[in-house]
Amino acid sequence: MTNPTRRCFTRFALVLALTIGIGFVASGCAAMAQSLQAQRSYDQGRERYQAKDYAGAIPHLERALGAQPDFDEAEALLAWSYYHVAKYPEATKHFRQALARKPQWEGLHGGLGWTRYRVGRYQLALESFRQALALDRNYRDAAVGYAYTLFDLGRYAEAVSHLERLTKEGEGGMLQSPASDVGEVRSRFAWTLFYLGDYAKAREQFTKGIAARPEWSGLHNGLGWTFLRLGDKVQARRSFQRAVDLKPDLADAREGLAQLQP
Repeated sequence: MTNPTRRCFTRFALVLALTIGIGFVASGCAAMAQSLQAQRSYDQGRERYQAKDYAGAIPHLERALGAQPDFDEAEALLAWSYYHVAKYPEATKHFRQALARKPQWEGLHGGLGWTRYRVGRYQLALESFRQALALDRNYRDAAVGYAYTLFDLGRYAEAVSHLERLTKEGEGGMLQSPASDVGEVRSRFAWTLFYLGDYAKAREQFTKGIAARPEWSGLHNGLGWTFLRLGDKVQARRSFQRAVDLKPDLADAREGLAQLQP
């Protein structure tokens, strides 16, 4: 190779290397900008989510995911946002996409379980809750979902031990505040005992529930039916009437009162 040719080749190589280097730098800068945009959108979405403005969180989280498609936290929060606004197909899609990347994230299994529960796909819901509990046996939200699903399937004999444990744990103690869901859990436990024919224990649980939430018409209604099964028509009438006073259109309590007419 002659000197002029060598010099020309050297210059060409330097220009090519510089061009490639600039390309890499530009590419890196663009990727960094995308990442920063994704994080900003995620932070805005999370702020709206924490304020319980789930509909307002969705466009921010969608933008975060658009800027960074493998942003797991953004996709998880987007799935939960869709769940809270009852857009269950969209929630299912995002829970499943996030699980494809993070199969060991128990919260995603729990979220998919609740989404399936809300649309009545109970067998699939049970499987999702089982997977969540296999990853974290102390995951209360998944345990509650599992018990509720058994209840709604009419599998009361299976549900009762779960609901009893969750009710006791949810009551708290000297060093622990009651769980926020303990009232709902106790109501399911009481009705489960009723359907199993354990009326004395059902009465106890309905009574405890009413002591904590005296305005809950469904508990008074449940207590009314329990008294009726126990043969105490006077107390049954009082409970049904209280339920109707609290909720005049509660058909189940009105039916109970009708059965007590002479």
